[in-house]
Amino acid sequence: MKKSLLLATVGAISLLTSPVVAADLHDDAPILLTGFTRLDPVAQTRTDNSYLIMQGEVIIEMGEGAPPAGEYASTHDLSGLYALPGFIDAHGHIVAGPHAIDVIDDRPTVTIESDPEITQYHALTALAFGVTTVRNPGGDPAAGADYDQRIASGEWIGPETLHAGAVVQPPPFGGNAFVYPTSEEEWQAEAARQAELGMTYFKLYQSLTEEELATGIRVAHEHGMQAIAHLDAVSWQAAAELGIDGLLHALPTSADLLEPGAREAYLAARGPDARFTYQWFEYVDLEGPLIQQLATTLSERQIEVDLTLLVNVLGYDRDPGSIGFPESDRHYYHPATVAGALNFFALSGASWSDEDYVRAEAALARVLEFAYRLYEADVPLMIGTDGNGGGPLYAEELKLHEEAGIPPWEVLRLATSGNAQGMGLGDVTGQLAAGYEADIVFLNADPTLDLSRARDVAYVVNNGAVYTFEELTAHTLPNRQSN
Repeated sequence: MKKSLLLATVGAISLLTSPVVAADLHDDAPILLTGFTRLDPVAQTRTDNSYLIMQGEVIIEMGEGAPPAGEYASTHDLSGLYALPGFIDAHGHIVAGPHAIDVIDDRPTVTIESDPEITQYHALTALAFGVTTVRNPGGDPAAGADYDQRIASGEWIGPETLHAGAVVQPPPFGGNAFVYPTSEEEWQAEAARQAELGMTYFKLYQSLTEEELATGIRVAHEHGMQAIAHLDAVSWQAAAELGIDGLLHALPTSADLLEPGAREAYLAARGPDARFTYQWFEYVDLEGPLIQQLATTLSERQIEVDLTLLVNVLGYDRDPGSIGFPESDRHYYHPATVAGALNFFALSGASWSDEDYVRAEAALARVLEFAYRLYEADVPLMIGTDGNGGGPLYAEELKLHEEAGIPPWEVLRLATSGNAQGMGLGDVTGQLAAGYEADIVFLNADPTLDLSRARDVAYVVNNGAVYTFEELTAHTLPNRQSN
């Protein structure tokens, strides 16, 4: 059956120089897929013995039972598989290179420089695990524009992506992935640069002051971009009132969201390291008026929140490398990315004691409770990994949302049509319906029964082009063999 669906490829599949390219499917004759079980996360239904007809990049008809007779370019029996809209990673740094500490202007600087080889590697991996659309929340804007051009031309295969450009953050962050304007002229120039390169989002980061955040939101809107932020110094509540469009990470660690008494204790305990990422959850009153007000504000203003619960899990674990890059999955990531991340993990946890890890593990339950309270308050949630655009960890992020109390069907809705709506693509992708892009993931097992099955991909359809999992991961084989 796999051989019957394997479309002709152009050139040989090699590590990076010749990615898989499906044969031209955009002729006049439609393609028929039959026999699969269609999962609809919005309606929460399973439809056995389904068929789907796609022509070019678009779904033109769907149904169940015997498909209509007609002239088809090809017909493929996908019996035993489960079809969902292509997954969307709302927090995928698809053009990011490895974390590094470089010396710039005679001082240590954190950089995340893009590399086309690494980007291409991760684009194929993302697609292999069913991610057909990505929101890239920050990176070198020139690399983002280059990615879009290569995807549009067919030179590369990978998810369609909406980008944020260089992240606005003071030193010690630097390089092409970060920028820190300090005057109105510099703010305007940076926003104009990113907008001209086709960026959709303007990313504001955790050390900015409230005045700087307000400026960033204003110039983003003036240049037609949405302002998104990972915040610490400024509270989510203040950002919402300033007009932020989206908030990132389950790390709303500003003292201003803590009730009196707890606020002072938190500030007294907080040091220069990352302990505050779990300490905040020890002090926060999730039933208190400040968090209740925050949830109401986010819901009323429909401010998108992308929780990336994996970040908390990795940050709180003694051995984050075993979670983020287990040996069995390590080959799916570029070796330079793995090395950079493992080094970054080691540095970030170097000062933590055994007690810190015990307390952090206990705080994770509070993180999940916070996530569920936002869901219950009808805050629009998005699902993202903070990785390179999906991969094996995408299913882990889905499972964490389930652990927070969100039902599996709802998690799958958030991962597909919910993320599409949050990205302004709800009329284009995120659903299996006539008129939508033919972005589909076919799984070997039903993920509604076990969300870990979301990683068990058989085929991916991306804009009407069909790929096997094996095709899309062929570039990882040399690294798999070397592990």
